[in-house]
Amino acid sequence: MIDALISGKLIKDPSLRIGQSGKPFAQFMISVHIGEDEPIVVSGIAFAEVAERIALLKKGDPLSVVGSLKPTEWADKNTNETRHGLSVIVNGSLSPYDIKKRKPKPTPTSKGKPNLELDFDDEIAF
Repeated sequence: MIDALISGKLIKDPSLRIGQSGKPFAQFMISVHIGEDEPIVVSGIAFAEVAERIALLKKGDPLSVVGSLKPTEWADKNTNETRHGLSVIVNGSLSPYDIKKRKPKPTPTSKGKPNLELDFDDEIAF
């Protein structure tokens, strides 16, 4: 297997299911542009919390994943041509939703520059 970081856009809504163990897993497909005419399709599967985060996304959303990668091939349903792609078993993911959730919003200051200081609500006097 190859360890990889893959970024692309979802080509359909991810599907979230519950496995026989009772734990959730999500299956998804992303389109990854590699500088050629046609993008590569990467199918993926994620488990547990990562699966639940990916399942919140929709078709067209950007997604980056880290995991074990392997080449795949299949027959196109319409043309019966052999198509090539990649499959990834995901260890971690990052989407714009995750970034918004973690990153503090800058607040404007009187000089027009953002104030990136965080407000703390503790009782320590300075």
